[in-house]
Amino acid sequence: MKNYNSVKEKVEKFKDVTTRPMFGYQCYSISKKFFVGFSNKNNFQIIVRLPKEKQSSAIKHDVIKPFSHGAKMGWIEIDSKKITNSNTAMKWITLAYEYAQSLSN
Repeated sequence: MKNYNSVKEKVEKFKDVTTRPMFGYQCYSISKKFFVGFSNKNNFQIIVRLPKEKQSSAIKHDVIKPFSHGAKMGWIEIDSKKITNSNTAMKWITLAYEYAQSLSN
């Protein structure tokens, strides 16, 4: 849970991010484009929206798998209980943030 909270705190500091609850997650967006969601109800799950072509490289990490409800759209699930430091998650969340920004242009 320590890494989960650390990652969430870092996301909250991203520029121009808004948050709202959605589908049992606390979802973060930029320009109304969701890029990450945090759930403390689902084993402290973190879901991340990536460009579809980046999903395959992300899931090569043993702490990441396709998100069952959005895999076809590039969403991944990070097991926050298995990450050893927040850098692993932040790499993909930062990419997701940049991707969401590009979608709003």
